[in-house]
Amino acid sequence: MVAQVLYRYFTGEGTRLQHVLGNLFCNERLERLFDEWKLRQFVRAGEKFDITAHRHIFVYAIFGYVTTLDEDIRNWFIGKYILNDENIYLFQHKRRNANLLAQADAIVRNTDGRRLSLEMEETEGGLHRAKAVLTDGTVLCEAMSKSWRYARTKATKLALNILATPFRKELLSNPDYQSRVLAREEEKIAKRKAEVEARDAAKDAIRDEKKAKRKEIAQAIDRKRRASQAAAKIRKAENSVRTAAKAAKEARTMSAKKRRYLEDKKK
Repeated sequence: MVAQVLYRYFTGEGTRLQHVLGNLFCNERLERLFDEWKLRQFVRAGEKFDITAHRHIFVYAIFGYVTTLDEDIRNWFIGKYILNDENIYLFQHKRRNANLLAQADAIVRNTDGRRLSLEMEETEGGLHRAKAVLTDGTVLCEAMSKSWRYARTKATKLALNILATPFRKELLSNPDYQSRVLAREEEKIAKRKAEVEARDAAKDAIRDEKKAKRKEIAQAIDRKRRASQAAAKIRKAENSVRTAAKAAKEARTMSAKKRRYLEDKKK
C-alpha cells in the first residue's frame, strides 16, 4: 500500500522509489516504532524467544492489522507513522546531471538560443519513434524501439552526443584543459605513490617490530641459559667444596684400624 502511494504521488525512477521503500521499512525504523508504541507489554512469547531481536516482527503484525481497516484509516496511519516528517529527507535526494534531455537543451540554448524537445509517435508496426526537434523545426536525430521509454532515452543520448562533439574537440585542444588534465593525473600518481609508500612503511614498521620482538625473546632465552649455566657452576663448586670438606672430616675422625683396612683394600 505504501508502494502504491509512492508510485502515485512521488517522482523518481523505479530504482529510486524502491530504495526509498526499503529505507522506510528497514529494521531500525520498525524497532523504533516498537519502542514508540510500547508493544513489549502486549507481546506473548516463550521464555527462550528473544523479543528484542525480533521487534520488527511484531510491528509487521500491527501493519497486517492496519491493512484490514478502512482506506481512510490506512491512509492516516501511513501518513502519521511512515510517510511523515521524520522520513522526509529520503525524498530530498536529487541526482545531479541525470536529466540528459536538460543537458542537451542547455547546450543548444547556450549555443544559439534555440530549445530542444522530444516528440513521440507510434509507427504502423507498433514501434515508438522519438525525435529530437529544435524550436525551428529541425530534426536533430531520431530513434526507434519497441519500448517507449527506451526510444526516448536512445534519442536523447544520441542528441547529446551530437551536440557535445564540437565542444569536446574544442575542449581537448585547449592548452588550459590539457594542463589541468596533466596536473590531475600527476596528482593522482603522487597520491597513489604516497599511499604505496605509506603502506610499505607500515609493513616495514610491523616487520621491524616483529624482528625486535624476536631478538628480545632470543636475548631473554640466552640470558636465562647463561644464568642457568652460572648457577650450575656455582652448585658444582659448592658440591666440590662440600665433598672435600666431608672427606677431610672423615680423614680426621677415622680410626687407625679403619685406615689400615682401607689401605689394605686399595692394595
